[in-house]
Amino acid sequence: MLRTTAVVSIVTVLSVGCSQGQARDPGPAAAKAEKPPEPVTLKLYDVQVVSDEDLEILYNGPIKKKYPHITVEKIDRTKVSLQDVISTNQQFDLFTIGNSEIAKFEDLGFFEDMTPLLDKNKMDLSRFDPRAIESTKSVSHGGLYGVPFAVLTCALFYNKDIFDKFGVSYPKDGMTWDQVIEIAKALTRQESGVQYMGIHPEALVRVGKPLALNPVDPVTHKASVTGEPYKRAFELGKLLNDVSANAQKTTYWNPFFRDKTIGMVATYNILTSPFFRETEGKLNWDMVQYPSFSDMPNNAGPYSFHLYGISKTSKQKEAATKVIELLSSDEVHMSMVRSTGRVSALKDPKFQQAYGADNPILKGKNIQAMFKSTYSPGLQFSKYSGNASTIMEAEYKNFLNNKYDVNTALRTAEEKINQNIAQELKK
Repeated sequence: MLRTTAVVSIVTVLSVGCSQGQARDPGPAAAKAEKPPEPVTLKLYDVQVVSDEDLEILYNGPIKKKYPHITVEKIDRTKVSLQDVISTNQQFDLFTIGNSEIAKFEDLGFFEDMTPLLDKNKMDLSRFDPRAIESTKSVSHGGLYGVPFAVLTCALFYNKDIFDKFGVSYPKDGMTWDQVIEIAKALTRQESGVQYMGIHPEALVRVGKPLALNPVDPVTHKASVTGEPYKRAFELGKLLNDVSANAQKTTYWNPFFRDKTIGMVATYNILTSPFFRETEGKLNWDMVQYPSFSDMPNNAGPYSFHLYGISKTSKQKEAATKVIELLSSDEVHMSMVRSTGRVSALKDPKFQQAYGADNPILKGKNIQAMFKSTYSPGLQFSKYSGNASTIMEAEYKNFLNNKYDVNTALRTAEEKINQNIAQELKK
């Protein structure tokens, strides 16, 4: 009996030993499962420019934490056009773009509806501002050519030192253009041989934004720019120019940021610009709400925003979708609004409340001015709208320089736009 028990014990020990040995040796199947994923490099073309700093903060920083095997590299847009990238079959996986630019690039054939990819990854689009999703569908023929990330807001930026120098009260939120013009008059003067200018409104595209100017019909592809809204935008722009010593003879960048000779700039959210990052401690500035037309209070025009998208030509769509999903996360959007000056396209009010919290340039500034205007629905655009806007700006400048009256300027612009479209249709 004892002998039998001993034999059983030996067999048991051997069996246990064998099973333990098998546990220590995972075998080829388990080893294969533990193999790290192959490195993936995704190529980004930033139609909407992404700085090298933002590439690390908003892209590769969070990507490396969650997906160490994925890296995003920018295609050098200063050396190669998007058209050349596509025509030469270069790797092209991701893009950034403004909603107004989609029609311009649609003929290149790199857009596709991302809805199936987003559904497969169970991405929750209800987290986004519904206006952003609706506007994206509007320019994507009912689909989603991209995922919104940053809303394009506007504000009136001003140099406090110029106001102090001339004893003029600072601007306030909720002002009309008429009120801003009176302030501009008070700031426009010569002092010690220096010409100070009251206001620079950037360009016609910004002056006319509250009026929802859209120079080419997206269906008929015909220009229609001689109506009252265009006349109103041209005349406001000229009035601003004339009361500010012809401030629009050049861009506002150097006069406002470096020369410090412009009192106010009414423009888009330039807090994301490298120029602003250079101003820390050098420019005594603040901002207020973008001015309104008196009969359109607090209206800053159509909803505009920037999108991330995946190229139809990408061979790395699974990795690209993971990146888009990550970049749309609360974590990345919170980092974006706290540090880069961008306004999130996500609807949770926490992003507005945290705006600028980690950006030293914005400390003590009236940053909530960015959120006080309302925006009308986003526009649809024609693929000819880009060239049309360039023509409009040129005729606007001719009008500012008194080359001809407003009606002649608008009629000339319309004729040139339609001629340009006719030439494009012949190609």
